Amino acid sequence: MPAERQPVVLAVDDDQLILSALEAFFTIETEYELVTASSAAAGLEIIKRQAVDLILSDFLMPDVNGVEFLKQVRELQPDAPRILLTGFADKENAIRGINEAGLYHYLEKPWDNDNLLLIIRNALSQSDLRRRLTAKARELDRLIHEHENLRDRHLGLEREMEMAARVQRSLLPEDLPDVPPLRIAGIYEPSELLGGDFYDFHSGEEGCTVVLADVAGHGPPAALAASLIKGVFHEAADRCNDPRALLGEMNRRLSRFLPSGLYSVAIAARLDGPRIHLASAGVPYPRIRRASGQVETVVLNGMPLALLPEATADAYDARTVELAPGDTLLLATDGLAEVRDRADRQFDEAGLADTLSAGPCEPQPLLEALLDAARAHGEFRDDVTALALSRPASD
Repeated sequence: MPAERQPVVLAVDDDQLILSALEAFFTIETEYELVTASSAAAGLEIIKRQAVDLILSDFLMPDVNGVEFLKQVRELQPDAPRILLTGFADKENAIRGINEAGLYHYLEKPWDNDNLLLIIRNALSQSDLRRRLTAKARELDRLIHEHENLRDRHLGLEREMEMAARVQRSLLPEDLPDVPPLRIAGIYEPSELLGGDFYDFHSGEEGCTVVLADVAGHGPPAALAASLIKGVFHEAADRCNDPRALLGEMNRRLSRFLPSGLYSVAIAARLDGPRIHLASAGVPYPRIRRASGQVETVVLNGMPLALLPEATADAYDARTVELAPGDTLLLATDGLAEVRDRADRQFDEAGLADTLSAGPCEPQPLLEALLDAARAHGEFRDDVTALALSRPASD
């Protein structure tokens, strides 16, 4: 029953003495509101106008008997308990009322007030419980429906993300360029379905140019930015042969299209046989593993792309390195070096150089050895992308 109002009981009887007795009983013994009607027709009019919580009806009435009346009440307010009053102790009519009108109970006249009060309270309590359970069931149905909708939307988003991830992977070059005497290998391991790392090659009349980039952040925004970088890289590489000039041109273009707060670190390299011309826009320092196993760090600094639109080529450090037979150059985003163990030590501090020094000479096995060592060290928290450019020991 609604908590904001007292329960309303409708009593229908053509005997005014019975109604008066009920009015006195309800006033003295209960906290319920009693509404009375002296005929079935009058009772039905009340039922049509307002909600009631329980109906008491006489069996013998001049217009319609109590069973027929309560059957009509059941159609109008099915949740209200129905109690039949009869002065004849007629079990046949009581059974008929139970079967046809869905009686909660029947009482013989004259009734016992204590018994009547107990029956009314139990009926109202059960009715209230049914209403509450019905409301809970409806709420549960609503939640189940919402859950199913959310599940369907989630599955749809998962399918879209998987499709987007396949599209993003298609942005990476299918075949690595043939740039004698170098052998080239690459890895790309996003920490989520969509990542912000990217690498690509551009072959032109003056040689092969490489870019490796890491967009700030993860997920769809970073992936979209990486897609944009691919297009910008190839457009700029058609015009710029020098890596520093290339980064400057990419910065100018990306600053126009990337939203504020989204930027990318990158490194560009032009491959000139064993000579590699590098320019950095803020990626981790490249490393060279010499044929002797010694690891050298190539210190290069630079301003991230799209961070300052006015940045020119002078904002990017440049350097030329030459690989001797047996040497390997490693270009990588920070996801590899920043893998952390339980003591919060970075892989860069604990093992990257050692793994690079002792790793295989061939570029692809070397990258796989670095990945395995990083996984053994700790959990990947960022996208991992790297390129290895090796000069065979006997070229």
